[in-house]
Amino acid sequence: MVILRPTYLINGDVTDIDLHQLKKDGIRGLIFDLDSTLLAPHSGKITPEVAEWLREAREMFEVAIVSNNKRAKYIEEVRVLLQMPIIGHAAKPRRWAFFEILKGFNNIKPSEVAVIGDRPLTDVLGGQRAGMKTVLVWPLKSMSEPKWVTMMRKIERYVIKT
Repeated sequence: MVILRPTYLINGDVTDIDLHQLKKDGIRGLIFDLDSTLLAPHSGKITPEVAEWLREAREMFEVAIVSNNKRAKYIEEVRVLLQMPIIGHAAKPRRWAFFEILKGFNNIKPSEVAVIGDRPLTDVLGGQRAGMKTVLVWPLKSMSEPKWVTMMRKIERYVIKT
């Protein structure tokens, strides 16, 4: 049975994930959500903190992005910017995009992949449905969201903890 409780619940953004712990836990590949997880939505810009964290992640893991963003031009700009495989218009929590990315990883099983994102109903559920570990993070520290969005995120996290 799939539940919305992530394998790892991080009280911070993507840069607060302990990459060495993931490696120790047998993770060999990382699949990231894009908007709010790696970049501010539709910005096409990466912060220096995220860039440095990603540099270290690339040294330790195979990496890729699965996004629900439907803007093909933006997805291509991000692929060029981050120099990693990316699938847009993924319709998460559907599994197809996770499995498609997995084909490009070097002989890695779904159980050796962690899906990293900021939304339980798309990133966590989709990763779990694909048999992967999941990491739920808060949106980037550099972002500001409307108060109602922040409140909804707090409610989501409350629900998954109970």
